Amino acid sequence: MQRRRPALPRYVLIGIAALAAIAAAGWLAYVLALDAAFARMEREANDRLALIASTFDATVARYRYLPAVLSLADPIRELYRDPHDAAATAAANRYLKSLNQGARSAELYVLDSTGLALAASNFDLDSSFVGHNYGFRAYFMDAMRTGEGHYYAVGATTGQPGYFLSHRIVEGGKTLGVAVVKIDLSALEADWARAGDLVAMEDENGVIFLASREDWKYRPLLPVPAQRLAELNAAQQFGQAIDAAPVFVPRGDRERVQIGRARGRGNVELGDYALQVRPHDQGWRLLLFSDVADARRNASTVAIASVFALIASLLVVLVAYQRRQVVRAKLDAHDVLERRVAERTEELRRTMESLVQSAKLASLGQALAGVAHEINQPLAALITYVASSRVLLRRNEVDRAAANLDLMSSIAERMMALIDHLRMFARKETGTRSAVALAPVVDNAIRLLQYRIANEHIEVVRSAPAEPLHGLANPIRLEQVVVNLLSNAIDAMRDRERRVLGVALGRRDDSAVIEVSDTGAGIAPEHIKSLFDPFFTTKEIGEGLGLGLSISYGIVREFGGDILVESTPGRGSTFKVVIPVMDVAPASQHRELHA
Repeated sequence: MQRRRPALPRYVLIGIAALAAIAAAGWLAYVLALDAAFARMEREANDRLALIASTFDATVARYRYLPAVLSLADPIRELYRDPHDAAATAAANRYLKSLNQGARSAELYVLDSTGLALAASNFDLDSSFVGHNYGFRAYFMDAMRTGEGHYYAVGATTGQPGYFLSHRIVEGGKTLGVAVVKIDLSALEADWARAGDLVAMEDENGVIFLASREDWKYRPLLPVPAQRLAELNAAQQFGQAIDAAPVFVPRGDRERVQIGRARGRGNVELGDYALQVRPHDQGWRLLLFSDVADARRNASTVAIASVFALIASLLVVLVAYQRRQVVRAKLDAHDVLERRVAERTEELRRTMESLVQSAKLASLGQALAGVAHEINQPLAALITYVASSRVLLRRNEVDRAAANLDLMSSIAERMMALIDHLRMFARKETGTRSAVALAPVVDNAIRLLQYRIANEHIEVVRSAPAEPLHGLANPIRLEQVVVNLLSNAIDAMRDRERRVLGVALGRRDDSAVIEVSDTGAGIAPEHIKSLFDPFFTTKEIGEGLGLGLSISYGIVREFGGDILVESTPGRGSTFKVVIPVMDVAPASQHRELHA
């Protein structure tokens, strides 16, 4: 007869159950923390994508008017009247070159109704477009068919990539040809790379054509069928064969975030990334890749903290149980002593030894209780704030959840405040003027540029009078002026070792003064008189059209003020915004004045 296996002792079963509970709690904490991290990652990625998309749209919008302007220009109209007239061709070439230099576009050129280039801004270069036929390009065919065209491609003549905008030229109901502007977006890619973002733009065919990583360009985001890849290569849109190796290999979704492996050149694994997608015009999609390593590390930290908190709680329970056992042992020993004190001396001795051992256990339990108390509070707080907030929200206990989250999310609150202010800053404003407190305007402007200030290690030096200073202005428009001056000052210090940004508020007679200074390279004396002229800029090509100071000057003049400039080459520049001062009582109501 087979012998029956003895049952496991009770304390062994209790230990196994405790270990299982600890493991389950740790895993649950990890899952909840990871879900929260991915949800936060989704919100942050969406905000970042919105900002990147608006920057991209603003860059393209600067040039969107140019093809239409070309179609109305007299030198271009004269060229179409007689394309074989050498004088008309020379005049059109000179006009295109001059306009291209002023607008800071890559190239400007005009085509006849067959796609033949009649004149171009690069007419005097070896890579001139003149005489080449671009009738096969989609931007030409779209403009001839619908009136306008948009296309990104590598130039068939120059070999340089660019974004092409085209406009049909019509006179008397007859189509004469197409005007085209080519935009260089490499500066935008460089900005993405400098910001440390993994950003890319995917066209309607699923091929990446703009990216912060050079080795991602002209590769599909996801695998493309071989037949479709052959069709795309036949179009020669990018001047080279499309690399069939996909940039991203999906592995699943979590909290509405797509997770997968990103790959570099030669299919080198870059790690796990979360992919966020924002649709754009023409079927394009803006892509943002976020590293998930930090989210997993944070979730692991929360899980470990949860495990330690549970262990500490079990230690407290064990200590309480031991103390109860000690008390019970003492009572039992006392009863035995009373009943058998006379005849059970040996038993008393053994009981005394048991009491001594119990006292040792009690001392050990007290020590463990102290340790548990010391570590239990912060660990319990951490697991409470991280894990219980999610549970409270599911129960719709909003007030209790908000109290927890307030202690944990000071950084998140500052980000929400910045986003709220960006939304307000972007809102279209009227010309209404009123008494404006200048210190908050300066604070908001600095907050908008805080990312660049921190990223470029710039020291900000502030000064302001003790009493609040008010000026007659529109707060949003005045803030736009201050943001432009601060941004220019930051740009001026890009290549300087010492980077100090000074912002001062003051009063001079009946005027309020906002002073912005930098330690940049300064402005050449011959450039001072042209600073506020439209399209004047000393920046590199692609970094601006030279309209910021001109617009700022116009805004300040609307307020009845002025912008003054002082600059010393090699030491820096100072811009002073001077507007009418307003003496405002603390509790008074401000009567608005309409510009």
